[in-house]
Amino acid sequence: MASTPQPGRTPKTKQRVPVGRPPLRVRWDRVNVLVALMIVLVTVLVHALVVAIRDNLAAVAPPPAATNVPKAPPAATQAPEAPAATQPPEVPSTPTQAAAAPPEVNTHPACPSPASGAIRTAPVRHGPADQLQRTVALTFDDGPGPSTPEVLDVLQQHGVPATFFVVGRNAAAEPEMLQRIVAEGHALGNHTWSHHIPSAKAGWKVSTLNREIERTRRAILNATGREPCLFRPPGGITKGARAVTREAGLSMIMWSVDTRDWSAPPNKEFAPVIRSRAATGLKEERPVILLHDGAGNQAATVAALPAIINDYRSHGYQFVSLAEPR
Repeated sequence: MASTPQPGRTPKTKQRVPVGRPPLRVRWDRVNVLVALMIVLVTVLVHALVVAIRDNLAAVAPPPAATNVPKAPPAATQAPEAPAATQPPEVPSTPTQAAAAPPEVNTHPACPSPASGAIRTAPVRHGPADQLQRTVALTFDDGPGPSTPEVLDVLQQHGVPATFFVVGRNAAAEPEMLQRIVAEGHALGNHTWSHHIPSAKAGWKVSTLNREIERTRRAILNATGREPCLFRPPGGITKGARAVTREAGLSMIMWSVDTRDWSAPPNKEFAPVIRSRAATGLKEERPVILLHDGAGNQAATVAALPAIINDYRSHGYQFVSLAEPR
């Protein structure tokens, strides 16, 4: 039986629920967490980018000059000198740098044409009435070394010139000693860079000797501003050296008297033996005496040197360097 709505009432109808997904509900707590994470991520990325840019700029920037002192302004506009406490510290220089000050400029006359063969006699010197005098050349090998200053002192005291055949690596290490040798009137010669001695049978390898001579030439030139004109082969090995020496513009110098002082013990007691060996040259008109100022302690050589000088002077010899005209 159908029901009849009562007067004054509206009949109720069933509310229809929409079919599909439930209504979206925003979780603000999760949104806040997500936003915070995004802020952290952006901050990390920006920091990484700034660090990368800074490192790249540092890598390509030129390094600061560690040893150059800024130039002072011109005298007309130079500001008053700052107090000592505010001045930049002076850049120290090593002994080698200070000694190597002379520029690589050859201020010495050009070398004469190299001799055709090995030289074993001292240069000629003419006396009164153009008479030939007896001459003697003292030569010192393998330096500069610990005994070089003492040898120079003796030569200076007696007013005697000599010739020093220097080893290149020693010369490069002590350029100030080469400067003293030249300043006191002595001659310099090339004795190779490393003092390598080849076998007498094999002789010199051309490329090796060229390199040894050139490195030593530059060491002497850098220290003194002078080109060496003389060459003495270590060990007296001449095989394979003549052509190389002439090509380098050097005269090859040997000796006529070998004191063998390099074999002496490092004490003065051996001095009489060296003196007696040097005296064998008194039989020659122009002897060249081989001595050493390098290759160890040459105390015996230094002790024998004054007596050697007196022996030759008492026999009328004139001391000459091998750089003198022949």
